[in-house]
Amino acid sequence: MAARPEFIPTGDSAVTSEPARRTRTGGGRRVPRHTLSAEAIVDATLRMLDDTDCEGISMRALAAELGVGTMTLYTYFRSKDELLQAARDQVLDSFHPPDVSGDWADRVRACCQALYRLLVERPAVLRVLAVKPDGDGDFADTATAALELVLSQLRAAGLGRQETARGYVVLLQYTFGSALRHVFAPARRNGENIPSRLQMLDPVAHPTITDLMPELVITHGSGEEQYLFGLDLILDGLRKAAAVQH
Repeated sequence: MAARPEFIPTGDSAVTSEPARRTRTGGGRRVPRHTLSAEAIVDATLRMLDDTDCEGISMRALAAELGVGTMTLYTYFRSKDELLQAARDQVLDSFHPPDVSGDWADRVRACCQALYRLLVERPAVLRVLAVKPDGDGDFADTATAALELVLSQLRAAGLGRQETARGYVVLLQYTFGSALRHVFAPARRNGENIPSRLQMLDPVAHPTITDLMPELVITHGSGEEQYLFGLDLILDGLRKAAAVQH
């Protein structure tokens, strides 16, 4: 819980030194007296983020959802940004790589796949990371178990220090990027999607695209299957890079 500052707030990013009286400010569910906590606020934030982006969430709207006064939230979090980071951290802190048998590639694959599933099932985390340019650093600060596993396994594979660092970044960016596309790409204007656009192309001008149209349509809707295909390509490349160094 954040320390209470001493000045009075004037807007959505302000803080207060005294709790505000808990009054119902909207159509949300009033929390029982004396049960509001930082955890309850974070849980409500995650529920809202699963359905709307960060721009659509305000401290006032969250307070209405909880049935408390807006100023009450500032006794727990100094700003909306701090609250969003807490919501992100709560999910990522709970992530633990699965314990699997096999070689280094099997363990890295299982870790990345589990992270991909977590992100797809919890869009809230993706929404927070998508609006922060330092998302990679944020991940490293929280899901350290995953970071340690991937780095240690890449080193065990025989990759050099710099190659290990680069390999980790490639895996992380690919996993986050694939999850982002899987969750948010289907929401296009007027139902537009890539397969439907491809089907309108002139087959004379684009014979290869036309020929592979059935496979392209399937691939664009394959989700995790497509993610794993790309992940295996990355792991194969890292395996070859490690072999070259021996």
